[in-house]
Amino acid sequence: MFTNKGKAPDMPAMPDPTPKRVTPSRIMTSIIANGVKIQGAIIAEGAEIQVDGEIDGNVRGGALTIGDTGFVKGDLVSESVTVNGRVEGSIRARKVTLARTAHVMGDITHQQLSVEMGAVFEGQCRYVQDPLKTEQSGIAAAGQLAPPPLEAAEDRLMGGVVLTSAP
Repeated sequence: MFTNKGKAPDMPAMPDPTPKRVTPSRIMTSIIANGVKIQGAIIAEGAEIQVDGEIDGNVRGGALTIGDTGFVKGDLVSESVTVNGRVEGSIRARKVTLARTAHVMGDITHQQLSVEMGAVFEGQCRYVQDPLKTEQSGIAAAGQLAPPPLEAAEDRLMGGVVLTSAP
């Protein structure tokens, strides 16, 4: 009744034993979770980093986000930096955003700066046409940030600013 009459049975195709590498269509974000503490410099050229834990050291990346519970004690260098938590150190980025919950103690060198009402900023901010230009803005071999360049003609210096909102 059920015969194959000489035909080979239909077998599903065997999967390819070599795994295929999937390239992500967008950049993945590295997350330093709440409760994680890192000591030392982090260099992640072009990558996105979200810090919800604590870092005691300099951080360099493509886009940095310091979450509400995040704390960085060190210098930040990035294309863009968004601070919701706390930073004790200088920030050097093309675009810097301080959210209303941010607390920054250190100088900011930027091309674009946005400060929401309620953010606390204690330091100096300086506009520079290209804050990431040259090695002066990078992390030196020893993991230390080089000092900012001498005053340039296009720089504008603003005194220490503390922004707070009324309760």
